[in-house]
Amino acid sequence: MAVLTKKQLSTIRSLSTRHGRKESGLCFCDGIRSGGEILALRSDLVEFLIVREGTGLPEVAKTPQIMEKTCVLPEHEFEKLRDTGSSQGMIVVANRPQVPPPDAPLQGNFVLVLDKVGDPGNLGTIIRTARAAGLKEIFLTTGSADAYSDKVIRSASGAQFALAVRCLGDLSQTAEKLREKGIKNFFRTTPNGGRSLYREEALYEKSAVILGSEGAGADELDGAKDVIIPMPGDAESLNVAQAATIVLFEYVRRWDEGLTGCRK
Repeated sequence: MAVLTKKQLSTIRSLSTRHGRKESGLCFCDGIRSGGEILALRSDLVEFLIVREGTGLPEVAKTPQIMEKTCVLPEHEFEKLRDTGSSQGMIVVANRPQVPPPDAPLQGNFVLVLDKVGDPGNLGTIIRTARAAGLKEIFLTTGSADAYSDKVIRSASGAQFALAVRCLGDLSQTAEKLREKGIKNFFRTTPNGGRSLYREEALYEKSAVILGSEGAGADELDGAKDVIIPMPGDAESLNVAQAATIVLFEYVRRWDEGLTGCRK
């Protein structure tokens, strides 16, 4: 077991801000499930753990390599580490996974682009769903929430450590760079006025599907086709995380049926 140092304490406090995470290259997660997922996926990135006395640890945290990085604190000292809210009793501090360089090739024929999705819960849920759907990477535009904030990591259940989260600039810059990588078709989801995504045969063929925030939607993009998710009911729109789930699992359905473009 290790002893919590003043430097580590200062690090934790700095990670509550986006600037602090960017400067240090670190992130933290308060939670048994999501923290345990980080340990299972990328224990090599873990800097240290802080555990509340009496907390039951997941098995992945009980290896000699992790135990020597673990600090155990009495409850009253542990709670001082958290500004707001309750804790599950385990904080993981880890290095952010290395992002592929801008010129790295794409890992598939279909990419998901999130344009200025700012809600941490929505972003985390989409990242988690993308992992479940088999994607190896996801693209965020400038103005999106930080994929490595504590709230997003918890919402994603640590899926950020299983796939690459890439940012290539704003939507127009992202599209330009994706075209250079071989993406030919761009589809922009809208609440109305587009073609049903279920009828768009080229939806996943060397393509990018773009989703924006529920309030503002995705920015306009030259050459992009608008698509909609048909809603026979009288709801005005879907939450962006719900919409992403439909888009991603329509991809899975076509992949499972061996339809053109969904397999490498």
